[in-house]
Amino acid sequence: MSEGKHFFKLIVDRDDEFDPHDWFPPLDRRAAVRMLGMSAIAAAVGCVNKSGTTSTSSTGTTATTTTLTPSATSTTTGTSITLVATVSPSAATGTVTFYNGTTSLGSATLSSGTASLSVSFSSAGTESLTAVYGGSSTYAGSTSSAVTVTVTGSTTACSETLEGEEGPYFVDDSATGYNRSNILSNLDGTDTQTGVAFTVTLYVYDTKNSCAAMQGVQVDIWHCNASGIYSAESVESTSSESWLRGYQLTDLNGMVQFVTIIPGWYAGRTTHIHLRLRSTYDSSSTGGTNTMQFFFDQTLIDTLATSVSPYSSEGTNPTTNASDHVYTGEEDGTTLMTLSGSTSAGYTATAKVYLPIA
Repeated sequence: MSEGKHFFKLIVDRDDEFDPHDWFPPLDRRAAVRMLGMSAIAAAVGCVNKSGTTSTSSTGTTATTTTLTPSATSTTTGTSITLVATVSPSAATGTVTFYNGTTSLGSATLSSGTASLSVSFSSAGTESLTAVYGGSSTYAGSTSSAVTVTVTGSTTACSETLEGEEGPYFVDDSATGYNRSNILSNLDGTDTQTGVAFTVTLYVYDTKNSCAAMQGVQVDIWHCNASGIYSAESVESTSSESWLRGYQLTDLNGMVQFVTIIPGWYAGRTTHIHLRLRSTYDSSSTGGTNTMQFFFDQTLIDTLATSVSPYSSEGTNPTTNASDHVYTGEEDGTTLMTLSGSTSAGYTATAKVYLPIA
């Protein structure tokens, strides 16, 4: 019998003589067909695909594959690397969670099939990392193969971040709700502040422990709005307000992230953000080794003041970075942030703090 061709011969008795191929008892053609059934005949004549399984229509979610690519496969303690997950098909939506063994490192949202997360490691060793796509109603979840990253002890010396004064507007934010990433509004969600969007990611490191990432540090943040006004201050007539204030605790990578706006300015100071970091070095709310300030590029400050609403309504600040007593006299320009983005799309920055603050 040649490949791809099947023959079926139905023997039906037509005479009264015995034949070994006859049905017994004798059947006419119609009776034989009824007995065999159409499915049996179909199988006999080859209505089966070459894989040996019956063809069926596919239903349910679309299958996906997830791959994980780190920006480096070897690093040192306290040094950030970026994990990039790629999900195929690229139209898949949802989130990807990154794992070190069974410990979650954090999640990121897919955009055009990719999601990324910056991480660092606090101790030396070999880390086994995976990326897990959670799936959606359209696309099935999937998990990447494990990727090994080797972490060695840092040989790079790091210097303590210089102290920047607390200033007059710190409020101990221990009330429920202040532990938050997005600080744009009051705790009840009202009075969201407007301005150029700004997301800042901070990493906290330990200068006394090979610059390792510090977990569990309480990072308080507060700053003025685009008009130079602070919340929660009677002198500003904002006692009942809580916008642009909050705190977070650093994760195992020493990281916190805040969603806010670029501040404006007020008389006597250049544009800045306040931080207080409470750690094992100093857990008090007023300790001198806790406070510092971050600053912005002077060109960006001037652009906002002259051409971007609502900042432009306040005009140009006569106090520049170079003439600000904290920027030059206390922190020596070492806490100037590098921003990426635009005034229309918003800006992001990644900054580092080295404890204890000197």
